[in-house]
Amino acid sequence: MPSEMYIVIAVISTIVIVGNIINITVFFAHKRYENFVLQNSICLKKIKEINSRYNFYPYKNFDQYYTYDNENFYDNITCKDYLVYQLQFIGKSLSEQIEKIRINKEQYSKYVDEVNSITQLGEFEVSVGKLKLKKLIKKELLLIEKFKFRFPVTQFFLTVTLYCSKIDGQVYKQKSQEFSADDIFAINRKLSNKSGSFYNDREIWDAICLVERGKVSNKMRFSIYQRDGYRCRLCGVSDKFTKLEIDHIVPIAKGGKSTYDNLQTLCHKCNTEKGDSL
Repeated sequence: MPSEMYIVIAVISTIVIVGNIINITVFFAHKRYENFVLQNSICLKKIKEINSRYNFYPYKNFDQYYTYDNENFYDNITCKDYLVYQLQFIGKSLSEQIEKIRINKEQYSKYVDEVNSITQLGEFEVSVGKLKLKKLIKKELLLIEKFKFRFPVTQFFLTVTLYCSKIDGQVYKQKSQEFSADDIFAINRKLSNKSGSFYNDREIWDAICLVERGKVSNKMRFSIYQRDGYRCRLCGVSDKFTKLEIDHIVPIAKGGKSTYDNLQTLCHKCNTEKGDSL
C-alpha cells in the first residue's frame, strides 16, 4: 500500500476520533447544564409543585360507528337517529364524561394562570459558578415546556359515522355528523321524558324504532328465512306462493328487540293482520 494511502487513512481516523471527542464533550456539557437546572431551578420546582396539585381526567372516546348492509336503512337512518338510540344505553356515562371535561377546562384555566404567574426564570438556589447564565436559561425553558402539563381535553365532541356495505362486508359509502355537549344534553332531556317504556317525544320515539328496525340486516334476514324453512310461521305458506317478511314477535312498540329469538318469518298477509299485537 502506498505511503500516501496510509497518510489519508491516518488523517480520516484522526478526524473521526476528534469528532467523537467533540460530541462526547458537548454531550456531557449539555448534561451538566441540564442536571444543574433540574437540581436548582426555582421556576422548575414551582412548576413541579403546581403539577402535584392538579389531576386532569383522561380522554375517553365515545364516538359511534355502525355498518348497514341494507341501503334502504342506511339512507333513512340519520346519524342523529343512531345517536338517540345509543344514548338509551350510554347517556349516563356520556354525561359523566362531559362533566369531567368541563372540570378539565375550568382547572386548566387556573393551572395556566398559576404557571404564568411564576417570575423566577433564571433564578437558582445556588450560585451558577462558571456556568453561562444564558445557556442555563435556554436549558431551563426547554425543561419547563417538558414538565408543564400537555393540553388535557377541554372540549367535548362526539362523532357518529354510519357505513353502507355490500352483504360481503365491503363498504362503499359513509356519512358522519359531529355532536356537541349541548346536543347530547338536549337529546338526554327528551329521552328522560317517558311514560313507562314509551318516549313521549315523537321524534325520539320514531328514531329509536327506526334504528331498532334497521338492526335486521340482510344477512340476518336471510338467516331467519332459512331457519324458518322459507315458510310463514303462522299459516305455513311458502315463499313460492307469497312474499315473505321479517316480523318482530314482541313488536318494537312494545319493547321488542331485533334479536334472532324475537324475529320470525311471516307472509305479508299474516304480518299485516298481526300488526303490533303480540
